[in-house]
Amino acid sequence: MTPRERVMAALAGQPVDRPPVSFWGHFYHLESSAADLVRATRESWQRHAWDWIKLNPRKHYHVEPWGVRYVYTSVPGEKPMLTDWPIHEGADWAAIGRQPLDRPAFAEQLEAVRLLRAAVPGEVPIIQTVFTPLAILGEMVETPQQLRAHMDSHGGLVRGALAAVTDSFVPFVRALLEAGADGIYFATVDWASRDLMSPDDYRAWARPTDLALIEAARGAAFNVLHVCKRRNLLFELADYPVQAFSWAATDATNPSLADGLARLGRAVMGGITQDGALQQGDASAALAELDDARHQTHGRHWLVAPGCSIPPGTPEGNLAAIRDAVERLAPATERSPQPG
Repeated sequence: MTPRERVMAALAGQPVDRPPVSFWGHFYHLESSAADLVRATRESWQRHAWDWIKLNPRKHYHVEPWGVRYVYTSVPGEKPMLTDWPIHEGADWAAIGRQPLDRPAFAEQLEAVRLLRAAVPGEVPIIQTVFTPLAILGEMVETPQQLRAHMDSHGGLVRGALAAVTDSFVPFVRALLEAGADGIYFATVDWASRDLMSPDDYRAWARPTDLALIEAARGAAFNVLHVCKRRNLLFELADYPVQAFSWAATDATNPSLADGLARLGRAVMGGITQDGALQQGDASAALAELDDARHQTHGRHWLVAPGCSIPPGTPEGNLAAIRDAVERLAPATERSPQPG
């Protein structure tokens, strides 16, 4: 099977010659231009022959149009430092308005998708990261807790900002698909977690704007909902119209891959702990997680991936060992768990 055939079969729950696999992470020192980002992303893809590419954009591209600024060092793997953000008190939300597609950060990411699509074979699907509107607002304050407080104290202004961000990103999502992306990797960041919001709060504050951006990607073949963090609200978002769900399935506070397959009725993505097993001195722990995920899913309706973005400096030998092990997985012969 080609990578695209393999990915699309896995998304549909059809037989595959082996599960598709991909890993991704930040290249902090190479994220400040579309050309550098694409070069680093293409080199990683070439090194490991991933079945799909999740383009990992600059950490804060999505809030730059509203004045968020970070300072980068030239040290590989060193996170940038937040220096400026637009919201310091509740009344500041009134200044958050719609931003056009020609803002530099948006234009740069669209160019990155175009460059990457031209740089890799068409048989390799590409998905681009987009954050939920509430998560985007969460990057406009110094800490997520400040936004949480403003939702109570200045709710009307926060809702107005949510609408402006959503109106900015609906055309951006459409433009990503026109630029060559096969779908979006739609990430909730901190917000779809019981550590920050109840299911009722998420439903009231985030669901309408989430669905507006997913609707903008309607018709794409490879849309993924990434429900971040521990104690996540995965099953509360089970009806979101995407082809796959991604989450930290190895975290004991979250549903397992088997739970997800049984209840979501769509493909599951994950199985490898990006900041645990994958970081150990040898690949044995990560390979054990791969084997466990294979047994949970029977190799069907499953895309091998990390639970979230892998840290810079992740041992290349561990990634290579997982890639080799996936290549050797026999075609699934057992019956997949059925939604119920």
